[in-house]
Amino acid sequence: METNEQKNVEKLVLLTTQRVFDDSIGTKVLQVELSGAWVEVDEDIFISWTGLRRINGEDHHGPVYNFNSGSETPYAGSRTCKCGVCQEHVEPSLKAN
Repeated sequence: METNEQKNVEKLVLLTTQRVFDDSIGTKVLQVELSGAWVEVDEDIFISWTGLRRINGEDHHGPVYNFNSGSETPYAGSRTCKCGVCQEHVEPSLKAN
């Protein structure tokens, strides 16, 4: 029997070539940076990722939520991106100086 963690790891798909993005309404390609490569992920992983994120090839800055909480519980831990938008919910003791 697979654990939830194993299932989530299987959702990660390494992109081998540069992807052509479609700007059509409703079409979103969600990516996170993992070990220097951009990886396509589903929405659950994307909104919980504390590292760098992209939507349709463009940088995305915004809140992060605890995994599997939907958009109900903001993550208050440290973040990779140090911009004000990404640091909004980070506890003061964990923010970059």
